Amino acid sequence: MKKTTHLLSALTLFVLLFINTNVTNAQTSPSHIYHVNTWYMVTGLDSMARAERDVVLKEYLTKVTMKNELVIHQTMMTHFFTEDSREFVTITEYANFGDIEKAFDRDGQLEKQAWPDEQKRKDFMKKMNSYFTYHKDAIYHGMPSLMK
Repeated sequence: MKKTTHLLSALTLFVLLFINTNVTNAQTSPSHIYHVNTWYMVTGLDSMARAERDVVLKEYLTKVTMKNELVIHQTMMTHFFTEDSREFVTITEYANFGDIEKAFDRDGQLEKQAWPDEQKRKDFMKKMNSYFTYHKDAIYHGMPSLMK
């Protein structure tokens, strides 16, 4: 009888944990895709050049990124404490992998709307890119069960 009671208790605990896990997983947000872009800033910029860089980046954010409905969230960060003080990191969140390419295409459309004159658009992009030397990209998959 004692063995049966322990067995039933263990089985009941297992079932409750299984049900609780399924309910918890059903309530978590879907796993999104994150594009992490690390740019390396030009060194030696004075405070005026850094302020100008920030104005240019803000203009692009306002005219393009904020209007791109495929971008769920974007965060830009500058170096605070690592071995390379030139790092400028952008993390962009998408609902799924397919939205990354669609979002790049949409950015192109929004860039044309923001700067209809092709030469002005090229000049703006050249100016924005002039603050950086090179970049590297990575794509990450979110893990909802390990999020706070």
